[in-house]
Amino acid sequence: MTSLRRLMSCAAAGTAAALLLSSPAFAFEPSRGEAPARTRFVGNLEVDHQFNAIATVTFSDGSSSSLGDALLGVNAGVAHPLTSDGQFEVQAVMGFLISRINASNGSAIFWDFPLEVTAHANVGPLRLGAGPALHISPMMRGDGFASGTNLNFGTTVGAVFRAEYRLSEHWGVGFTYNWLRLSANGQSGDASRIGGSFGWYL
Repeated sequence: MTSLRRLMSCAAAGTAAALLLSSPAFAFEPSRGEAPARTRFVGNLEVDHQFNAIATVTFSDGSSSSLGDALLGVNAGVAHPLTSDGQFEVQAVMGFLISRINASNGSAIFWDFPLEVTAHANVGPLRLGAGPALHISPMMRGDGFASGTNLNFGTTVGAVFRAEYRLSEHWGVGFTYNWLRLSANGQSGDASRIGGSFGWYL
């Protein structure tokens, strides 16, 4: 009789242990790795400063303003992962940059249309990239006092470097440097720039 009671006690204890371990709190699930990196939408709002002005206008009061001193632009494209963890990516973006001088008797405007293809490395919160940039038919247009300044620059290839600090998965702030030479009417000049950017990712 004592042996039967011991056997029943052991069976009850084993059943209780099995039920406890099978409860959700103790259930075993295999670890799940992070999902592979995916192709993302990229967009940037940029403000650049060109070291050498496209043109400088002097007003009647003696003040002056330089075309290219400040350029505002946007670009958009995609970033495609080269590795499953997304540490290395290739990015392609296209957009425009514009600089404008306004006066009561006319205006002058400069347009640039860059296409960038860059390789990037994501190191912690930093995103570093570099590559070629194709500047498609930059142009200067004017009216009024600048009506005789219309100028078409040749399409040319430059280089761009980007360094960005990621604020979150979707937002970042960065620094850009563009090496560029523009040519028109048989003459060329350095049009390199530095700037800041505010980027977003989807």
